[in-house]
Amino acid sequence: MIKKERPKIYSQFEISVILFYLSMIFFTPVVLVFTYVFEVDQTLNINTFMFWVLMSNCFAMLLGSVMLAFSKESLRRIVKPTYRVEYIYLLILFMFGLLGFVVLYDYMGGDRAYIANIIVVLLAGFVYTLMYLGRKYFKFDYMRKK
Repeated sequence: MIKKERPKIYSQFEISVILFYLSMIFFTPVVLVFTYVFEVDQTLNINTFMFWVLMSNCFAMLLGSVMLAFSKESLRRIVKPTYRVEYIYLLILFMFGLLGFVVLYDYMGGDRAYIANIIVVLLAGFVYTLMYLGRKYFKFDYMRKK
């Protein structure tokens, strides 16, 4: 008899760690999307603004890491069969992050003719990452037939 291996169900702590650190990675690009929409670069020096955004990002990452460490035991006790809402948050974060990296490329003086190339490469990487995370951690496989 072949024993079917049951998929591992991750606790809220592992999901929170994934969401928090991905949020911190995409924090600066998401802020840059809003600065681009509201044309903050016309009134402020964008390099100084990005420096302060990165410093606040580092501070928030340290503070959040400490908060996650203190709530580790209580979050390990919470388990859900799927993390659909968290996965949708991750989708939105990746969409704004994709735009943010393009804005960052534009702010750093990159040639605008290559923005489409950057979007395609980043989109391919982001889609692969989302599919992997969704299948393994969030138990959200949208490619599977039911």
